[in-house]
Amino acid sequence: MHSLIQLSIVVLLLPLLSFVILIFFNRRLPRRGDFIGVGILGTAFAISAYIFWSVIVQTYDPAFRIAWDFTWIDLGNVPGVGPLQIKMGIVIDNLTAIMLAMVTLISLLVHLYSTGYMAGDKNYGRYFAFLGIFTFSMLGIVLSDNLFAIYIFWELVGLSSYLLIGFFFEKQSAADAQKKAFLANRVGDIGMWLGILILYSQFHTFSFEQIYANLAAGKFGLSHGWLTAAGILLFMGCVGKSAQFPLHVWLPDAMEGPTPVSALIHAATMVAAGVYFVARIFVVLTPDALHVIAFTGACTAFMAATIAITQNDIKRVLAYSTVSQLGYMVLGLGVGAYSAALFHLVTHAFFKACLFLGSGAIIHAMHHEQDMRWMGDLRKKMPWTFATFTLATLALAGLPLTSGFMSKDAILAGAIGFAKVEGGGIYYLIPVLGFFSAMLTAFYMGRQIWMVFFGESRTHLKPADDHHQAHHAHAAHDAHSDDHHEEHGVHEVSWNMRAPLVILAALSVFFVYSPDPLDGGKGWFMKMIQTPATVVGEANHQIGDLRTPHAATALAEVVPAVEATAAEAGEHGGAEKGAHTYSDVRQAEIVHAGHGAHYTAIYISSIMVLLGITMAFVVYVFNIIDPEKTAIAIRPLYLFSLNKWYWDEIYEATFIKGSMLIANILTWFDTHIVDGIVNGVATVVRNFALLNDGFDRNVVDGMVNFTAFTVNTTGAMLRKLQTGKVQTYVVMLLLAVFGYFVFYLTRLIY
Repeated sequence: MHSLIQLSIVVLLLPLLSFVILIFFNRRLPRRGDFIGVGILGTAFAISAYIFWSVIVQTYDPAFRIAWDFTWIDLGNVPGVGPLQIKMGIVIDNLTAIMLAMVTLISLLVHLYSTGYMAGDKNYGRYFAFLGIFTFSMLGIVLSDNLFAIYIFWELVGLSSYLLIGFFFEKQSAADAQKKAFLANRVGDIGMWLGILILYSQFHTFSFEQIYANLAAGKFGLSHGWLTAAGILLFMGCVGKSAQFPLHVWLPDAMEGPTPVSALIHAATMVAAGVYFVARIFVVLTPDALHVIAFTGACTAFMAATIAITQNDIKRVLAYSTVSQLGYMVLGLGVGAYSAALFHLVTHAFFKACLFLGSGAIIHAMHHEQDMRWMGDLRKKMPWTFATFTLATLALAGLPLTSGFMSKDAILAGAIGFAKVEGGGIYYLIPVLGFFSAMLTAFYMGRQIWMVFFGESRTHLKPADDHHQAHHAHAAHDAHSDDHHEEHGVHEVSWNMRAPLVILAALSVFFVYSPDPLDGGKGWFMKMIQTPATVVGEANHQIGDLRTPHAATALAEVVPAVEATAAEAGEHGGAEKGAHTYSDVRQAEIVHAGHGAHYTAIYISSIMVLLGITMAFVVYVFNIIDPEKTAIAIRPLYLFSLNKWYWDEIYEATFIKGSMLIANILTWFDTHIVDGIVNGVATVVRNFALLNDGFDRNVVDGMVNFTAFTVNTTGAMLRKLQTGKVQTYVVMLLLAVFGYFVFYLTRLIY
């Protein structure tokens, strides 16, 4: 077994060890064992950093890959199926190495941050145990080399999120939020499992590599439509986990969990799992499936951004921002900007974790206040939080010199290239929605920065009977200051909460990923994470069968690039030299067009971002436009955004009430029809039994009893004659003779 495989197994099992120790023994340990959780995650990160160094820095090979597996279940030769084995294994490639380092680093920082934020909570030890099982679940997804193993860890992530979202289960809102997250994800997971079964029915394997090889050889026996359906069903798992429309509704409510958990969910674990999974199955996805994915991501990004602009809860703004940014990642994968989408997954993980932890610091300092309307003027009181939060905000908005600028603009460039390759038309809607979402992102993040850190403090303006008062009174579990709700005012958080903010903010600057802020694919990430050759269709598919109308114009440049890639793969033991598929050529054309649109995307995106920031300044800094009067003037649109496009109400009126209606109909049918038939049959049987009982008692038993009575009566009478006296018997004999004599004489006379 390769040493890196062994180390990766250690990384996987360390968080599980943390969970086992803390869930059983935290009450017996000093500080409820928080130092164990931090220490174990620190060790896991150190090992992950070594793996990252070995794979990314030392090897520096885009094609690096090592794998190991073992037979987990062997059912032998199953009739009608054939040999049935389920294997488990680990794969380490460049993407795995990067994800390991990212997940363990953010989890470590969340652990460290939580030692300050959660101090004093009555379930402090249990909280750290849950963090451990959450991290273990995500690492399992990252390392798994097959669909079945990923599905197991996928469900463990769902369980972990259920436990942490509802950590304050005494609150009804938290209990409702955890159920909402769990049920929404089950919908996506059912689709994902059906997609897995379609592939397994064809190839009798869950292994990614074997599935890819079978697809490349054209061994998918069903139609192209079935393969598209399998890809879309697999994508449903991402729709649930990564909160894409229409299953996006659970993520904003997940804010009911502790704020550090929000950072973990929104940055490194749950929502990242969906995008990561689509990247792993990218090879399986047909162009039609990718179209569905691209439009889903674009619509989600735009919709969530329009909702975020009116939210007042500091965490809810960031939650809808996460939904929007995940839409960008899904959009990127859908349009074929594979490297850019995963680049944004990593950059977003760092600056969004910084933003959530920063919001936690603000909530902590504000004694659990989350409504931005009652904040203001915090930049002087919390300079470290202000600086790091602002830097992360700039990265999220996509301003130049930040990581978000490089990754998001790479996605938008890919979207433009995709629209060109597909012939324009409705496909241009994808980049248009992406650019408008970028403008809205800059606007609502500028709004948040101003409302929280600038202007005058508005704490005193909060109504005494404000409905948030009750919410935050119950949220006393959510954060505990070191001096139990400091009475002497707002000030900067302690070092163990401040250090993670600084580290994450530093990772939001461009030079971490590339010396060139305009990048254009020259940074180490884009070089190490390259788009895999999609193998949908028959191997060596003819160039003339390309379905894109404008393929011929770029074919002269694209095909040599594809063939060069195939030749390089052949040197590494991969595809046959010079071989290419329809999807290879299509993907190469999209990538080529995306590179050509790089600077176009930068110019348009920069204009849109500056426009968004300018709008925020006009409204909230210079007060040229009064936001309250504007809200009144466009009240229907304002309420449409404030109420989240009424999706919760729509789902309540359709799916929930519809489910209840169906349940009530089935209850009525069961009560009156099914139970009616059963009860009717029971009544008939009971009446028949009563009739049979009457006949038995009155006729059968009557005859038997009458016979017994007759015998008994006769016996009683005869018993009177049996006196035992000879005199009596002589008299009876004489009477009998006399009677017979009288009878005889009577016969003679007459």
